[in-house]
Amino acid sequence: MKTSTLVKLLGFSVITMLSAATYAADMNTVQFESLDQNQDGQLTAEEAARDATVSENWTTIDKDANGAIDQAEFSAFESMMDKGDKPASE
Repeated sequence: MKTSTLVKLLGFSVITMLSAATYAADMNTVQFESLDQNQDGQLTAEEAARDATVSENWTTIDKDANGAIDQAEFSAFESMMDKGDKPASE
């Protein structure tokens, strides 16, 4: 295979992976924002109750145990779930 073809294929692969990662991050943001009813950037237990998975895994997701889930905690949990890891509460 010519070097230029290999470089093009590699470039295409990288762009595809970055696009998929961006899409997944966007979907996490959309889901978080749909649960965050008051749009304060945090999920309360009441807001999380609208999603069974989030509600059931509250203590796993709320890493700092402050009684609220922020976007970073939510995204970390979603990434773990996307990788097929089981939450600690299961």
